[in-house]
Amino acid sequence: MIIYGKEWPDDEPLATIHLWHFRNWKANKGMLPKHKHFELAIKALWPEKMPNGKKGYIWSEWSHTRLRAFVYNEYQTWWGPSSSGKSTDAGLFALTYWLAAPDQTTITVCSTTKDMLERRIWREIVRFHSLLGKQIPGKRYQQPPRIELDGVVSGDGDNTINAIFAVAVQRGTTAEAVGNMVGMHNDYNVLIIDEMQATRQAAVEAYDNLSTGIESKFLGMGNPVSRLDPLGKASEPIVGWGGISPSNESWPTKRGMCYYFDGLKSPAINDPKKFYFLLNQKQIDMMAKDPGRDSPRFWSQRRGFVPPEGLSDTVFTENFITKFHIKDPAQWSYAKKIYFALDPAFSAGGDKAVLTPFYYGEFTNGMMGIEFQEPIRINLELSSGEPMSYIMANKIMAQLESAGVTPAELAIDTTGAQSMIADIIDKEWAEKHPNETKPKKCFRVMFGSAPSKEAIGPDDATPCCERYKNQVTELWYVCREFARYDQIRGLETEAISQFCSREVLQDGRMIRVESKRDMKARTGGKSPDEADSAVVAVDYVRFKLGGSPGKGFQKKAVSISAADVERDNIESLTLYNDETLDWPDIYDVAA
Repeated sequence: MIIYGKEWPDDEPLATIHLWHFRNWKANKGMLPKHKHFELAIKALWPEKMPNGKKGYIWSEWSHTRLRAFVYNEYQTWWGPSSSGKSTDAGLFALTYWLAAPDQTTITVCSTTKDMLERRIWREIVRFHSLLGKQIPGKRYQQPPRIELDGVVSGDGDNTINAIFAVAVQRGTTAEAVGNMVGMHNDYNVLIIDEMQATRQAAVEAYDNLSTGIESKFLGMGNPVSRLDPLGKASEPIVGWGGISPSNESWPTKRGMCYYFDGLKSPAINDPKKFYFLLNQKQIDMMAKDPGRDSPRFWSQRRGFVPPEGLSDTVFTENFITKFHIKDPAQWSYAKKIYFALDPAFSAGGDKAVLTPFYYGEFTNGMMGIEFQEPIRINLELSSGEPMSYIMANKIMAQLESAGVTPAELAIDTTGAQSMIADIIDKEWAEKHPNETKPKKCFRVMFGSAPSKEAIGPDDATPCCERYKNQVTELWYVCREFARYDQIRGLETEAISQFCSREVLQDGRMIRVESKRDMKARTGGKSPDEADSAVVAVDYVRFKLGGSPGKGFQKKAVSISAADVERDNIESLTLYNDETLDWPDIYDVAA
Protein backbone atom coordinates (compact mmCIF):
# COMPACT_ATOMS: atom_id res chain seq x y z
CA MET A 1 0.00 0.00 0.00
CA ILE A 2 1.12 3.58 -0.71
CA ILE A 3 0.89 6.00 2.18
CA TYR A 4 2.17 9.57 1.95
CA GLY A 5 4.08 8.72 -1.22
CA LYS A 6 5.89 5.66 0.16
CA GLU A 7 5.06 1.98 -0.27
CA TRP A 8 4.44 0.01 2.93
CA PRO A 9 3.52 -3.60 3.69
CA ASP A 10 -0.20 -4.05 4.26
CA ASP A 11 0.36 -5.09 7.89
CA GLU A 12 2.77 -2.25 8.79
CA PRO A 13 1.68 -0.60 12.07
CA LEU A 14 0.37 2.92 11.57
CA ALA A 15 2.66 4.21 14.35
CA THR A 16 5.73 2.94 12.49
CA ILE A 17 4.62 4.72 9.31
CA HIS A 18 4.16 8.05 11.05
CA LEU A 19 7.44 7.73 13.00
CA TRP A 20 9.31 7.06 9.75
CA HIS A 21 7.74 10.05 8.04
CA PHE A 22 8.51 12.24 11.03
CA ARG A 23 12.17 11.23 11.09
CA ASN A 24 12.56 11.41 7.29
CA TRP A 25 10.29 14.38 6.75
CA LYS A 26 10.82 16.57 3.69
CA ALA A 27 8.73 19.46 2.48
CA ASN A 28 6.52 19.01 -0.59
CA LYS A 29 6.91 15.23 -0.64
CA GLY A 30 3.27 14.35 -0.10
CA MET A 31 3.75 14.17 3.66
CA LEU A 32 1.71 15.79 6.39
CA PRO A 33 3.25 18.62 8.43
CA LYS A 34 6.10 17.25 10.53
CA HIS A 35 4.37 17.80 13.87
CA LYS A 36 1.25 16.04 12.55
CA HIS A 37 3.17 12.81 11.90
CA PHE A 38 4.58 13.05 15.44
CA GLU A 39 1.08 13.59 16.87
CA LEU A 40 -0.49 10.73 14.90
CA ALA A 41 2.29 8.37 15.99
CA ILE A 42 1.46 9.17 19.64
CA LYS A 43 -2.26 8.68 19.03
CA ALA A 44 -1.58 5.32 17.40
CA LEU A 45 0.69 4.14 20.22
CA TRP A 46 -1.12 5.59 23.23
CA PRO A 47 -4.80 6.26 22.46
CA GLU A 48 -6.71 7.84 25.33
CA LYS A 49 -8.12 4.40 26.11
CA MET A 50 -5.64 1.59 25.50
CA PRO A 51 -6.76 -1.81 24.09
CA ASN A 52 -6.01 -3.37 27.49
CA GLY A 53 -8.40 -0.91 29.16
CA LYS A 54 -5.72 1.23 30.74
CA LYS A 55 -5.60 4.99 30.28
CA GLY A 56 -3.26 6.19 27.55
CA TYR A 57 -2.44 9.80 26.77
CA ILE A 58 -5.11 12.48 27.19
CA TRP A 59 -4.78 15.45 24.88
CA SER A 60 -5.41 19.07 25.87
CA GLU A 61 -4.85 22.40 24.17
CA TRP A 62 -1.63 22.68 26.15
CA SER A 63 -0.51 19.31 24.73
CA HIS A 64 -0.83 20.50 21.15
CA THR A 65 1.10 23.70 21.83
CA ARG A 66 3.91 21.83 23.55
CA LEU A 67 4.11 19.19 20.84
CA ARG A 68 4.56 21.79 18.09
CA ALA A 69 7.11 23.61 20.22
CA PHE A 70 9.06 20.39 20.83
CA VAL A 71 9.08 19.38 17.19
CA TYR A 72 10.11 22.70 15.66
CA ASN A 73 12.45 24.26 18.23
CA GLU A 74 16.06 23.43 18.86
CA TYR A 75 16.24 25.34 22.16
CA GLN A 76 13.21 26.04 24.33
CA THR A 77 11.96 26.47 27.87
CA TRP A 78 8.49 25.83 29.31
CA TRP A 79 7.05 27.84 32.19
CA GLY A 80 4.01 26.64 34.04
CA PRO A 81 2.47 26.02 37.45
CA SER A 82 2.46 22.81 39.45
CA SER A 83 0.23 20.08 38.01
CA SER A 84 0.34 21.49 34.49
CA GLY A 85 1.47 18.29 32.77
CA LYS A 86 4.92 19.55 31.75
CA SER A 87 6.76 16.42 32.91
CA THR A 88 4.18 14.10 31.37
CA ASP A 89 4.31 15.80 27.98
CA ALA A 90 8.09 16.07 27.95
CA GLY A 91 8.48 12.42 28.94
CA LEU A 92 6.07 11.21 26.25
CA PHE A 93 7.62 13.40 23.56
CA ALA A 94 11.13 12.23 24.52
CA LEU A 95 10.12 8.56 24.25
CA THR A 96 8.35 9.13 20.92
CA TYR A 97 11.35 11.03 19.53
CA TRP A 98 13.63 8.16 20.53
CA LEU A 99 11.33 5.56 18.93
CA ALA A 100 11.56 7.43 15.61
CA ALA A 101 15.22 6.32 15.32
CA PRO A 102 16.25 4.33 18.42
CA ASP A 103 19.52 3.20 16.81
CA GLN A 104 20.62 6.80 16.22
CA THR A 105 19.22 8.72 19.18
CA THR A 106 20.41 9.67 22.65
CA ILE A 107 17.96 11.25 25.09
CA THR A 108 19.16 12.59 28.45
CA VAL A 109 16.54 13.64 30.99
CA CYS A 110 17.63 15.43 34.16
CA SER A 111 16.15 16.55 37.42
CA THR A 112 17.52 17.69 40.75
CA THR A 113 17.79 14.32 42.46
CA LYS A 114 17.19 10.62 41.81
CA ASP A 115 14.02 10.86 43.87
CA MET A 116 12.67 13.73 41.77
CA LEU A 117 13.47 11.83 38.57
CA GLU A 118 11.51 8.83 39.78
CA ARG A 119 8.57 11.02 40.79
CA ARG A 120 8.43 13.15 37.66
CA ILE A 121 9.78 12.90 34.10
CA TRP A 122 11.54 9.53 34.37
CA ARG A 123 8.43 8.00 35.93
CA GLU A 124 6.38 9.21 32.94
CA ILE A 125 8.83 7.78 30.41
CA VAL A 126 8.82 4.41 32.18
CA ARG A 127 5.01 4.48 32.46
CA PHE A 128 4.42 5.07 28.75
CA HIS A 129 7.09 2.53 27.80
CA SER A 130 5.50 -0.07 30.11
CA LEU A 131 2.05 0.44 28.60
CA LEU A 132 3.30 -1.08 25.34
CA GLY A 133 5.63 -3.72 26.73
CA LYS A 134 7.44 -5.67 24.02
CA GLN A 135 5.54 -3.91 21.24
CA ILE A 136 8.27 -1.25 21.16
CA PRO A 137 12.06 -1.53 21.47
CA GLY A 138 14.00 -0.75 24.60
CA LYS A 139 15.03 -2.62 27.74
CA ARG A 140 14.85 -0.86 31.11
CA TYR A 141 17.75 -0.89 33.56
CA GLN A 142 17.92 0.39 37.12
CA GLN A 143 21.59 1.38 37.41
CA PRO A 144 22.19 3.74 35.86
CA PRO A 145 18.52 4.43 35.07
CA ARG A 146 18.02 4.06 31.32
CA ILE A 147 16.01 2.49 28.53
CA GLU A 148 18.50 0.93 26.16
CA LEU A 149 18.04 -0.35 22.62
CA ASP A 150 17.77 -4.13 22.85
CA GLY A 151 20.86 -6.10 21.94
CA VAL A 152 22.99 -3.10 21.04
CA VAL A 153 26.09 -2.80 23.22
CA SER A 154 29.32 -0.97 22.46
CA GLY A 155 32.48 -2.93 21.84
CA ASP A 156 33.84 -2.56 25.38
CA GLY A 157 30.62 -3.81 26.93
CA ASP A 158 29.54 -0.47 28.34
CA ASN A 159 26.08 1.02 27.94
CA THR A 160 25.20 1.99 24.41
CA ILE A 161 24.53 5.62 23.58
CA ASN A 162 21.33 4.53 21.82
CA ALA A 163 19.26 4.99 24.93
CA ILE A 164 17.23 7.27 27.16
CA PHE A 165 19.29 8.17 30.24
CA ALA A 166 18.08 9.64 33.54
CA VAL A 167 20.61 11.84 35.39
CA ALA A 168 20.40 13.69 38.73
CA VAL A 169 22.34 16.94 38.52
CA GLN A 170 21.95 18.82 41.81
CA ARG A 171 24.69 17.22 43.87
CA GLY A 172 28.43 17.20 43.31
CA THR A 173 30.65 19.63 41.49
CA THR A 174 30.08 21.20 38.12
CA ALA A 175 32.65 18.87 36.61
CA GLU A 176 30.80 15.83 37.99
CA ALA A 177 27.44 17.06 36.76
CA VAL A 178 28.71 17.70 33.24
CA GLY A 179 30.75 14.51 33.32
CA ASN A 180 27.57 12.47 33.61
CA MET A 181 26.45 13.76 30.23
CA VAL A 182 29.58 14.18 28.14
CA GLY A 183 30.72 11.70 25.56
CA MET A 184 27.22 10.80 24.40
CA HIS A 185 27.27 12.13 20.84
CA ASN A 186 24.80 10.61 18.41
CA ASP A 187 22.98 11.55 15.22
CA TYR A 188 20.03 12.82 17.25
CA ASN A 189 20.60 14.26 20.74
CA VAL A 190 18.07 15.64 23.22
CA LEU A 191 18.69 17.13 26.67
CA ILE A 192 15.64 17.75 28.88
CA ILE A 193 15.93 19.37 32.32
CA ASP A 194 12.95 19.06 34.64
CA GLU A 195 12.70 21.32 37.71
CA MET A 196 15.26 23.51 35.96
CA GLN A 197 14.80 26.36 38.43
CA ALA A 198 16.41 24.18 41.12
CA THR A 199 19.12 22.42 39.08
CA ARG A 200 22.71 23.45 38.60
CA GLN A 201 23.94 25.60 35.76
CA ALA A 202 26.32 22.79 34.82
CA ALA A 203 23.42 20.78 33.44
CA VAL A 204 22.51 23.61 31.08
CA GLU A 205 26.10 24.04 29.98
CA ALA A 206 26.25 20.33 29.11
CA TYR A 207 23.94 21.00 26.16
CA ASP A 208 26.77 22.67 24.27
CA ASN A 209 28.64 19.38 24.48
CA LEU A 210 25.64 17.38 23.28
CA SER A 211 24.57 19.72 20.47
CA THR A 212 26.21 17.79 17.65
CA GLY A 213 25.07 15.35 14.98
CA ILE A 214 22.17 15.76 12.56
CA GLU A 215 19.79 17.32 15.10
CA SER A 216 19.95 18.39 18.73
CA LYS A 217 17.29 19.71 21.08
CA PHE A 218 17.21 21.32 24.50
CA LEU A 219 14.14 21.63 26.71
CA GLY A 220 14.21 23.20 30.17
CA MET A 221 11.04 23.43 32.24
CA GLY A 222 9.78 24.21 35.73
CA ASN A 223 7.83 26.52 38.01
CA PRO A 224 9.57 29.91 37.63
CA VAL A 225 11.01 31.33 40.84
CA SER A 226 13.65 33.84 39.80
CA ARG A 227 15.03 35.57 36.73
CA LEU A 228 18.51 34.68 37.98
CA ASP A 229 18.28 30.89 38.36
CA PRO A 230 19.06 28.56 35.42
CA LEU A 231 15.44 28.49 34.19
CA GLY A 232 15.13 32.26 34.39
CA LYS A 233 18.44 32.88 32.65
CA ALA A 234 17.57 30.50 29.80
CA SER A 235 14.16 32.17 29.40
CA GLU A 236 15.28 35.81 29.34
CA PRO A 237 13.31 37.64 26.62
CA ILE A 238 15.23 39.33 23.84
CA VAL A 239 13.14 42.44 24.52
CA GLY A 240 14.06 42.37 28.22
CA TRP A 241 12.00 41.38 31.25
CA GLY A 242 10.03 44.60 31.09
CA GLY A 243 8.68 43.57 27.69
CA ILE A 244 6.68 40.55 28.87
CA SER A 245 3.83 39.83 31.28
CA PRO A 246 1.47 36.91 32.05
CA SER A 247 -0.51 37.94 28.97
CA ASN A 248 2.32 36.58 26.78
CA GLU A 249 2.04 32.92 25.83
CA SER A 250 5.53 32.76 24.32
CA TRP A 251 8.52 34.99 23.56
CA PRO A 252 11.87 34.74 21.76
CA THR A 253 14.90 34.24 23.99
CA LYS A 254 18.59 34.65 23.24
CA ARG A 255 18.87 31.01 22.14
CA GLY A 256 15.35 30.00 21.22
CA MET A 257 11.82 30.31 22.62
CA CYS A 258 10.06 30.29 25.97
CA TYR A 259 6.47 28.99 26.19
CA TYR A 260 4.28 30.06 29.09
CA PHE A 261 1.24 28.13 30.35
CA ASP A 262 -0.79 30.25 32.77
CA GLY A 263 -2.38 28.20 35.55
CA LEU A 264 -5.39 30.50 35.48
CA LYS A 265 -6.07 29.15 31.97
CA SER A 266 -5.73 25.47 32.88
CA PRO A 267 -7.90 23.15 30.75
CA ALA A 268 -9.11 21.55 34.01
CA ILE A 269 -10.93 24.75 35.01
CA ASN A 270 -13.61 24.10 32.36
CA ASP A 271 -13.39 20.29 32.33
CA PRO A 272 -12.06 19.00 35.67
CA LYS A 273 -13.38 15.49 35.05
CA LYS A 274 -11.46 14.89 31.84
CA PHE A 275 -8.32 16.71 32.97
CA TYR A 276 -8.30 15.35 36.51
CA PHE A 277 -4.48 15.42 36.52
CA LEU A 278 -4.18 19.16 35.78
CA LEU A 279 -4.43 22.19 38.05
CA ASN A 280 -8.08 22.91 38.83
CA GLN A 281 -10.09 25.84 40.16
CA LYS A 282 -10.32 24.42 43.68
CA GLN A 283 -6.53 24.21 43.97
CA ILE A 284 -6.20 27.75 42.64
CA ASP A 285 -8.77 29.09 45.10
CA MET A 286 -7.13 27.36 48.07
CA MET A 287 -3.76 28.96 47.45
CA ALA A 288 -5.38 32.29 46.58
CA LYS A 289 -6.77 32.26 50.13
CA ASP A 290 -3.56 31.10 51.83
CA PRO A 291 -0.91 32.40 51.32
CA GLY A 292 -2.76 34.73 48.91
CA ARG A 293 -2.82 35.81 45.28
CA ASP A 294 0.03 38.26 45.83
CA SER A 295 2.34 35.69 47.41
CA PRO A 296 5.43 34.50 45.52
CA ARG A 297 4.21 30.92 45.97
CA PHE A 298 0.91 31.67 44.20
CA TRP A 299 2.75 33.28 41.28
CA SER A 300 5.20 30.41 40.92
CA GLN A 301 2.94 27.40 41.62
CA ARG A 302 -0.44 28.63 40.38
CA ARG A 303 0.31 31.26 37.74
CA GLY A 304 3.56 29.62 36.67
CA PHE A 305 5.21 33.02 36.19
CA VAL A 306 8.21 34.68 37.84
CA PRO A 307 6.89 36.51 40.93
CA PRO A 308 7.06 40.30 40.65
CA GLU A 309 9.84 41.70 42.80
CA GLY A 310 8.74 43.17 46.10
CA LEU A 311 5.91 40.76 46.95
CA SER A 312 7.81 39.69 50.05
CA ASP A 313 10.71 41.08 52.06
CA THR A 314 14.01 39.35 51.42
CA VAL A 315 17.59 40.31 52.23
CA PHE A 316 18.58 40.54 48.56
CA THR A 317 16.46 41.24 45.50
CA GLU A 318 17.24 40.50 41.88
CA ASN A 319 17.68 44.19 41.10
CA PHE A 320 20.05 44.49 44.05
CA ILE A 321 22.15 41.58 42.74
CA THR A 322 22.42 43.22 39.33
CA LYS A 323 23.07 46.76 40.57
CA PHE A 324 26.03 45.78 42.74
CA HIS A 325 27.55 43.21 40.34
CA ILE A 326 27.44 40.48 42.96
CA LYS A 327 27.67 37.65 40.40
CA ASP A 328 30.58 39.18 38.48
CA PRO A 329 34.20 38.01 38.91
CA ALA A 330 36.44 40.23 41.01
CA GLN A 331 39.04 42.57 39.56
CA TRP A 332 42.06 42.46 41.86
CA SER A 333 44.64 45.18 42.40
CA TYR A 334 47.47 42.72 42.86
CA ALA A 335 47.07 40.04 45.51
CA LYS A 336 44.49 37.86 47.17
CA LYS A 337 44.45 35.07 49.73
CA ILE A 338 42.24 32.00 49.92
CA TYR A 339 40.06 31.02 52.87
CA PHE A 340 37.20 28.57 53.45
CA ALA A 341 33.75 28.77 55.07
CA LEU A 342 31.70 25.74 56.09
CA ASP A 343 28.01 25.31 56.78
CA PRO A 344 27.71 21.70 58.03
CA ALA A 345 23.91 22.11 57.73
CA PHE A 346 22.98 18.50 58.34
CA SER A 347 22.37 19.00 62.07
CA ALA A 348 20.76 22.43 61.77
CA GLY A 349 17.80 21.81 59.49
CA GLY A 350 19.75 21.97 56.23
CA ASP A 351 20.12 19.48 53.40
CA LYS A 352 23.83 19.33 52.72
CA ALA A 353 27.24 20.34 53.99
CA VAL A 354 28.63 23.23 51.93
CA LEU A 355 32.29 24.29 51.94
CA THR A 356 32.82 27.62 50.17
CA PRO A 357 36.32 28.73 49.17
CA PHE A 358 36.70 32.50 48.98
CA TYR A 359 39.41 35.04 48.30
CA TYR A 360 39.92 38.24 50.25
CA GLY A 361 42.02 41.15 49.15
CA GLU A 362 41.98 44.52 47.43
CA PHE A 363 39.69 45.12 44.47
CA THR A 364 40.59 47.59 41.75
CA ASN A 365 37.78 49.81 43.08
CA GLY A 366 39.92 50.33 46.18
CA MET A 367 37.70 48.27 48.47
CA MET A 368 38.75 45.26 50.50
CA GLY A 369 36.48 42.63 49.04
CA ILE A 370 35.43 38.98 48.95
CA GLU A 371 35.25 36.82 45.85
CA PHE A 372 33.37 33.56 46.35
CA GLN A 373 34.42 30.44 44.47
CA GLU A 374 32.15 27.57 43.52
CA PRO A 375 30.92 25.83 46.69
CA ILE A 376 32.05 22.28 47.37
CA ARG A 377 29.22 19.99 48.42
CA ILE A 378 30.58 17.51 50.93
CA ASN A 379 29.19 14.05 50.24
CA LEU A 380 29.24 11.59 53.13
CA GLU A 381 29.86 7.89 52.52
CA LEU A 382 28.72 6.16 55.68
CA SER A 383 29.70 2.66 54.57
CA SER A 384 33.19 3.12 56.03
CA GLY A 385 31.87 2.67 59.57
CA GLU A 386 33.33 6.00 60.70
CA PRO A 387 31.07 8.43 62.57
CA MET A 388 29.60 11.04 60.24
CA SER A 389 31.32 13.91 62.07
CA TYR A 390 34.75 12.32 61.54
CA ILE A 391 34.05 11.60 57.88
CA MET A 392 33.15 15.23 57.32
CA ALA A 393 36.08 16.55 59.34
CA ASN A 394 38.54 14.44 57.34
CA LYS A 395 37.07 15.62 54.05
CA ILE A 396 37.36 19.25 55.16
CA MET A 397 40.97 18.80 56.26
CA ALA A 398 41.79 17.19 52.92
CA GLN A 399 40.46 20.29 51.16
CA LEU A 400 42.52 22.58 53.40
CA GLU A 401 45.70 20.58 52.81
CA SER A 402 45.08 20.57 49.07
CA ALA A 403 44.81 24.37 49.13
CA GLY A 404 47.90 24.75 51.33
CA VAL A 405 46.09 26.38 54.25
CA THR A 406 45.33 25.42 57.86
CA PRO A 407 42.23 25.45 60.08
CA ALA A 408 43.16 29.05 60.93
CA GLU A 409 41.82 29.92 57.46
CA LEU A 410 38.56 28.04 58.02
CA ALA A 411 35.32 29.46 59.42
CA ILE A 412 32.58 27.07 60.59
CA ASP A 413 28.99 27.49 61.67
CA THR A 414 29.13 25.73 65.03
CA THR A 415 25.47 26.07 65.96
CA GLY A 416 24.32 23.18 68.17
CA ALA A 417 25.88 19.81 67.47
CA GLN A 418 27.86 21.24 64.56
CA SER A 419 30.53 22.43 67.04
CA MET A 420 31.71 18.82 67.09
CA ILE A 421 33.05 19.22 63.55
CA ALA A 422 35.26 22.13 64.64
CA ASP A 423 36.41 20.22 67.73
CA ILE A 424 37.46 17.24 65.63
CA ILE A 425 39.28 19.35 63.05
CA ASP A 426 41.19 21.28 65.73
CA LYS A 427 42.22 18.07 67.52
CA GLU A 428 43.03 15.99 64.45
CA TRP A 429 45.01 18.79 62.81
CA ALA A 430 47.12 19.34 65.93
CA GLU A 431 47.90 15.62 66.11
CA LYS A 432 48.90 15.50 62.43
CA HIS A 433 51.03 18.64 62.68
CA PRO A 434 52.79 18.40 66.08
CA ASN A 435 55.61 20.75 65.03
CA GLU A 436 53.38 23.80 64.56
CA THR A 437 54.42 26.32 67.20
CA LYS A 438 51.07 28.11 67.25
CA PRO A 439 47.80 26.14 67.35
CA LYS A 440 45.84 26.42 64.09
CA LYS A 441 42.21 26.47 65.15
CA CYS A 442 38.98 27.05 63.26
CA PHE A 443 37.08 30.31 63.51
CA ARG A 444 33.67 29.54 65.01
CA VAL A 445 30.42 31.26 64.08
CA MET A 446 27.30 30.79 66.23
CA PHE A 447 24.12 31.34 64.21
CA GLY A 448 21.95 30.87 67.27
CA SER A 449 23.73 33.37 69.50
CA ALA A 450 22.65 36.90 70.29
CA PRO A 451 23.44 39.64 67.77
CA SER A 452 26.52 41.78 68.39
CA LYS A 453 26.78 45.40 69.52
CA GLU A 454 28.55 46.37 66.28
CA ALA A 455 27.03 49.19 64.25
CA ILE A 456 24.65 48.12 61.51
CA GLY A 457 26.77 49.84 58.88
CA PRO A 458 28.88 52.88 58.02
CA ASP A 459 25.83 55.09 57.70
CA ASP A 460 23.77 53.62 60.57
CA ALA A 461 25.28 53.58 64.07
CA THR A 462 22.40 51.56 65.54
CA PRO A 463 23.80 48.45 67.28
CA CYS A 464 22.92 45.21 65.54
CA CYS A 465 21.42 43.90 68.79
CA GLU A 466 18.79 46.61 68.63
CA ARG A 467 17.68 45.76 65.10
CA TYR A 468 18.20 42.03 64.56
CA LYS A 469 16.51 39.26 66.50
CA ASN A 470 19.39 36.83 66.32
CA GLN A 471 22.91 36.33 65.03
CA VAL A 472 21.93 34.65 61.75
CA THR A 473 19.84 37.68 60.81
CA GLU A 474 22.77 39.98 61.57
CA LEU A 475 25.07 37.84 59.42
CA TRP A 476 22.73 37.94 56.44
CA TYR A 477 22.30 41.71 56.68
CA VAL A 478 26.02 42.35 57.17
CA CYS A 479 26.57 40.40 53.95
CA ARG A 480 24.11 42.78 52.31
CA GLU A 481 26.10 45.76 53.64
CA PHE A 482 29.33 44.38 52.15
CA ALA A 483 27.52 43.93 48.84
CA ARG A 484 26.11 47.45 48.99
CA TYR A 485 29.65 48.81 49.08
CA ASP A 486 30.76 46.74 46.08
CA GLN A 487 32.73 44.31 48.23
CA ILE A 488 31.07 41.03 47.16
CA ARG A 489 31.84 39.21 43.91
CA GLY A 490 31.44 35.74 42.43
CA LEU A 491 28.32 34.68 44.35
CA GLU A 492 26.89 31.61 42.60
CA THR A 493 23.36 31.11 41.36
CA GLU A 494 22.12 28.81 44.12
CA ALA A 495 23.28 31.12 46.90
CA ILE A 496 21.76 34.12 45.09
CA SER A 497 18.45 32.34 44.75
CA GLN A 498 18.48 31.64 48.49
CA PHE A 499 19.34 35.25 49.38
CA CYS A 500 16.44 36.38 47.19
CA SER A 501 13.90 33.89 48.55
CA ARG A 502 14.51 33.60 52.30
CA GLU A 503 11.90 35.87 53.83
CA VAL A 504 12.50 38.55 56.45
CA LEU A 505 9.91 38.71 59.21
CA GLN A 506 8.98 41.47 61.64
CA ASP A 507 9.19 40.34 65.26
CA GLY A 508 7.95 43.28 67.29
CA ARG A 509 10.46 46.05 66.70
CA MET A 510 13.10 43.53 65.60
CA ILE A 511 13.53 41.71 62.30
CA ARG A 512 14.64 38.15 61.67
CA VAL A 513 15.14 35.83 58.74
CA GLU A 514 12.86 32.83 58.68
CA SER A 515 14.26 29.55 59.97
CA LYS A 516 15.61 26.90 57.64
CA ARG A 517 12.74 24.65 58.61
CA ASP A 518 10.11 27.27 57.77
CA MET A 519 11.82 28.19 54.50
CA LYS A 520 11.93 24.54 53.41
CA ALA A 521 8.26 24.09 54.24
CA ARG A 522 7.30 27.24 52.32
CA THR A 523 9.47 26.65 49.24
CA GLY A 524 8.97 22.93 48.79
CA GLY A 525 12.29 21.86 50.28
CA LYS A 526 14.73 24.65 49.39
CA SER A 527 17.32 25.11 52.16
CA PRO A 528 19.63 28.18 52.28
CA ASP A 529 22.81 26.17 52.85
CA GLU A 530 24.96 27.86 50.18
CA ALA A 531 23.92 31.32 51.39
CA ASP A 532 24.62 30.36 55.01
CA SER A 533 28.11 29.24 54.02
CA ALA A 534 28.64 32.62 52.32
CA VAL A 535 27.64 34.62 55.42
CA VAL A 536 29.99 32.49 57.54
CA ALA A 537 32.75 33.73 55.22
CA VAL A 538 31.65 37.34 55.71
CA ASP A 539 31.72 36.91 59.50
CA TYR A 540 35.28 35.57 59.29
CA VAL A 541 36.34 38.60 57.25
CA ARG A 542 34.63 40.91 59.68
CA PHE A 543 35.97 39.58 62.98
CA LYS A 544 39.14 37.68 62.03
CA LEU A 545 40.54 39.86 59.25
CA GLY A 546 39.21 43.21 60.43
CA GLY A 547 37.16 43.90 57.31
CA SER A 548 33.96 45.90 57.37
CA PRO A 549 31.41 47.35 54.96
CA GLY A 550 32.82 50.38 53.20
CA LYS A 551 36.41 49.66 54.21
CA GLY A 552 39.03 50.40 51.62
CA PHE A 553 42.65 49.37 51.32
CA GLN A 554 44.94 51.26 53.70
CA LYS A 555 48.69 50.91 53.27
CA LYS A 556 50.22 51.69 56.65
CA ALA A 557 53.73 50.32 56.57
CA VAL A 558 54.91 49.59 53.06
CA SER A 559 53.92 50.28 49.50
CA ILE A 560 54.24 47.21 47.32
CA SER A 561 54.15 47.37 43.55
CA ALA A 562 53.04 44.55 41.31
CA ALA A 563 56.68 43.90 40.41
CA ASP A 564 57.49 43.33 44.09
CA VAL A 565 54.92 40.60 44.50
CA GLU A 566 56.76 37.39 43.75
CA ARG A 567 56.16 33.95 45.21
CA ASP A 568 59.68 33.38 46.45
CA ASN A 569 60.54 36.67 48.13
CA ILE A 570 57.43 37.97 49.91
CA GLU A 571 56.40 36.34 53.16
CA SER A 572 53.83 38.85 54.28
CA LEU A 573 51.96 41.95 53.23
CA THR A 574 50.97 44.74 55.61
CA LEU A 575 47.43 45.54 54.57
CA TYR A 576 45.53 47.67 57.04
CA ASN A 577 45.55 48.95 60.60
CA ASP A 578 49.19 47.90 60.96
CA GLU A 579 48.11 44.24 60.95
CA THR A 580 50.35 41.86 59.02
CA LEU A 581 48.69 38.90 57.33
CA ASP A 582 50.84 35.88 56.47
CA TRP A 583 50.14 34.76 52.92
CA PRO A 584 50.25 31.03 52.22
CA ASP A 585 52.55 29.48 49.71
CA ILE A 586 49.75 29.29 47.14
CA TYR A 587 48.65 32.94 47.21
CA ASP A 588 47.44 34.20 43.88
CA VAL A 589 48.79 37.33 42.25
CA ALA A 590 46.54 39.21 39.89
CA ALA A 591 47.88 40.37 36.57
